[in-house]
Amino acid sequence: MLSSSSEAAAHSPFTGRFFAPGLDGVGVAASARWQHGRLQVQTAEQTWESEPDARVQSGGFNATQLALVWAGADGECRFYVDAGASRMAFAAGLPAHLTPQHQAAGNASAKVERRFRLWWAALALLALVPLLALVLLITRVDDAVGWLVKHIPHEQEAKLGDLVLAQTRAQMRVMESGPAVDAVRLMGQRLTTGSAYTYRWLVVDKAELNAFTAPGGVVVVYSGLLQAARTPEEAAGVIAHEVAHAELRHGLQGMVKALGVRAGAAVLLGEWSGAALGQAMTGLLEMKFSREAEEAADAEGLRRLVAARINPAGMADFMDTLVKQSPGVAVPELLSTHPASEGRATRLREAVKAHTGPWDVLPLDWVAVQKSLSPAEKVGSAQ
Repeated sequence: MLSSSSEAAAHSPFTGRFFAPGLDGVGVAASARWQHGRLQVQTAEQTWESEPDARVQSGGFNATQLALVWAGADGECRFYVDAGASRMAFAAGLPAHLTPQHQAAGNASAKVERRFRLWWAALALLALVPLLALVLLITRVDDAVGWLVKHIPHEQEAKLGDLVLAQTRAQMRVMESGPAVDAVRLMGQRLTTGSAYTYRWLVVDKAELNAFTAPGGVVVVYSGLLQAARTPEEAAGVIAHEVAHAELRHGLQGMVKALGVRAGAAVLLGEWSGAALGQAMTGLLEMKFSREAEEAADAEGLRRLVAARINPAGMADFMDTLVKQSPGVAVPELLSTHPASEGRATRLREAVKAHTGPWDVLPLDWVAVQKSLSPAEKVGSAQ
């Protein structure tokens, strides 16, 4: 039995919007109440009554609307109950046989609502992705660059080396053969045993004391450097340093860091056209490595010299050679982008003490190698 308050609620009027044949297509405002198990709907001009087979349905875009629907004499009638107190009054007077439909409509509405909440949460997260990516790039740029470079295949990186090779051939006189090329290749191959790269060894006819490496295993040595090296072990020390740059992928990391993830993504995806890669190529030839990268290359180069049984003392000795051959002139290019030579030589000599040999004698006629080169200009004059 209903209590007096419940019984009053069961007969309380409630409001909604009514759709029926002959009414405005957008429905009309109406009030309603339950009477003897049927819904009495009152519009401004007429009273309507539901049929015994009326049913409860959920509706609307997100299934949050609740309606009583029945088939009238002239067509379908549909009363949408307003939310809030009207919805409660509608439920209070609902006939018992419609209760399961009312519960099913409520469950359907709750299910759709949960689905919408999940979608909105997903959309919110999606909208935050660019912001999170920007924050990541700003705060963890080194990690982001490292991750990207790690996923660039060596084959793709080698194509960058091919482009650098083409630019070098276009801008400098490259020696294709001869004692100097053979010497650089011999030393380089001993230093790169087991490497994932297929190295290209170049000697260019330039007087500067310089050498550089490009991504994918391209090592370029200037003839001026070979003429300045007093022994093949000194030249091998420089080549080992450049090989270390290649193996540690410093060129690729520098390119991605300086030019942005766009350039790195172009390499990763094999996109060899477009402004990003063109800019990347220009940047590679002008790239300066950080002090940390240079020190890492020294350490890795020394390790490779020891593994190849080449006396690593030559790497430190060449620092002295550079300084002695350029008194009072501009700092050689090889030194200008590197840690201070005195401290660098000291650190290398300390590291060399841990390795006592014996060392192989490189099978090179160093005097013949140097004589095969064009007379170099005075050291530093080109800077």
